[in-house]
Amino acid sequence: MISKKLCYFCKQTCLEKKISTAMEIQDIKARLPILDVLKHYGLKPDRNNRVCCPFHEDHTPSMQIYPQTGTFCCFSSNCNAGTGDVIQFIELKERCSKHEALIKATILAESRQPLLTTPVVKQTSADDLTTEAILTKVFTYYMTGLPRTKKAVEYCKHRSLDYTKLELAYNSGGLHVESKNHHLINSMIITGLLKPRPSQGHIVWAKDCILFPLKSQDNKIISLYGRSITNDGDSRHFYLPNRKGLYPGYPNAATTRLILTESVIDAASLLQQQLITDQYSILALYGTNGLTEEHLQAIQQLERLTEILLMLNADDAGKAATQKHAATLHQLLPETTISIVSLPDGEDVNSVLQGHEDAGILKHLIDQREIFSFQLKEKNQTHPEISPTPESPTTPVLLELPTDTKFITSNPELLIYDNCELRIEVLGGIKITGLDRMRVTLKVLHKQKAKQPVWHSLDLYHHGQREQAVEAITESLETSTSSTMHTLADLTSALEHYRLQRIEALQQKPETIKEMSQAERQAALKELQHPNLLQRTAQLLEQCGIVGEQQNSLVAYLIYGTRKQPIPLHVMFLGSSGSGKTYLQERISELMPPEDRIEITQITDNALYYFKQ
Repeated sequence: MISKKLCYFCKQTCLEKKISTAMEIQDIKARLPILDVLKHYGLKPDRNNRVCCPFHEDHTPSMQIYPQTGTFCCFSSNCNAGTGDVIQFIELKERCSKHEALIKATILAESRQPLLTTPVVKQTSADDLTTEAILTKVFTYYMTGLPRTKKAVEYCKHRSLDYTKLELAYNSGGLHVESKNHHLINSMIITGLLKPRPSQGHIVWAKDCILFPLKSQDNKIISLYGRSITNDGDSRHFYLPNRKGLYPGYPNAATTRLILTESVIDAASLLQQQLITDQYSILALYGTNGLTEEHLQAIQQLERLTEILLMLNADDAGKAATQKHAATLHQLLPETTISIVSLPDGEDVNSVLQGHEDAGILKHLIDQREIFSFQLKEKNQTHPEISPTPESPTTPVLLELPTDTKFITSNPELLIYDNCELRIEVLGGIKITGLDRMRVTLKVLHKQKAKQPVWHSLDLYHHGQREQAVEAITESLETSTSSTMHTLADLTSALEHYRLQRIEALQQKPETIKEMSQAERQAALKELQHPNLLQRTAQLLEQCGIVGEQQNSLVAYLIYGTRKQPIPLHVMFLGSSGSGKTYLQERISELMPPEDRIEITQITDNALYYFKQ
């Protein structure tokens, strides 16, 4: 017999249940599975734990049930049910207050068999499953809005991104305004999608951004990346707090060849090309330093992997990152081939795609990749030697992995000193000016503790700073003080010698006139006597990376060849923006001798009168 009395909380007669504390509410949730609540209301989930949402007109199951956490989420953009637990489900279903829903839940819990041990389930709106549900709902909502947003569509078109082939969304920032569901808004705040303002309203994460989903190993959205369409400065990349997940997702277990790009947009550019995705899996890094532990774990799980292709930006940072990541991946997977896909100088994957009408240029560049040949260097040999690899049609790039060699200078932005115990990376290299100082930023790793590096910035000529560095290294890596001091002294001497070599290399050398050798002259004359000279020239131009512009490239090359004539011909390139005019001009001009070439990006009318004939 259950007695009734006046409830202290709602001032009305109700069941005498102690449900006022958080722990007791947790007990109710633990004793009342959400599947029992659904059964009580005549709802039966399918084998994927989905039901037709009872809170809006739903013909296909759009509500996902999570039995492990006792929560639900409706992914329909036409529904305000959002995400919640068993209490919120009863509250919505009964259209009652939360207190009345607690009373109903208590009755249902009492009707079940008592638990021998009551598990304490941590219920938060931002646990893994709920976060996944919130992000999926938000991404789906904004994904449907992208085609209706003119500036988002124009941005995608400008970046050569086909939103009909890719999972893209546009964050207009309007979901929390249009939604009347406070549960959804609270979940968005906890997840990091919204931040309350001190006065009123909310700050929207990654507003006016194209959104890309970052996915877990089971292909669920667990984070988001946003790329601003209004800002190309420093504030253009957005990641949710505690970034996790990969784009476009974990590679398929059957992957044999994997392409790594520097950015998410570069990966999306490749994903549109079926000729590429049929043969390769794609995985985006998060910038030049964005090869994370999660990336490495995902790559290690690919048992059939035979080749990794690094397709990073063709700038100084991208080239340095290529060297660094190649070494990391080789140490991790020594039996896997590491290749580099060379892009035109200063370009990235997406800019190459924008600059060419024929998207096949990307496949062409991949086919022309070069293989890294990892070879141990001989004692006292500090510069790599390039030798052809018989199985490779292209010239390999050597990356040094020294044995006795202590100083590696192949990359001036990443100098490496290795004495078999400590590995010291000089990040950013050294300045060759100012011989009275030696400012460096060091990353010191112990061979037995590679995952515990020490970073330190100092002037190696400053006695006090050098002592501080020795103390920090010895305490963190548990090395002897004397050996660490000797290591820094040897590093300083090596850097001094390297700097003097760099200074000598920059000294102006007497200008020499390039003349053809007799063998070169004979080879040129033989080439000019080829029976199908124009056809062969067009083929050679295509091998230089000019694809899909056979007629234009050949005409331009012939016109450039008249530069030695008394009255040379002139050519003007006309075309729409982004059609590849500049790329075509640059590639053809690179085939002309440097002494015959003058490049001018801007010019006035009067300047033409003052040029030499």
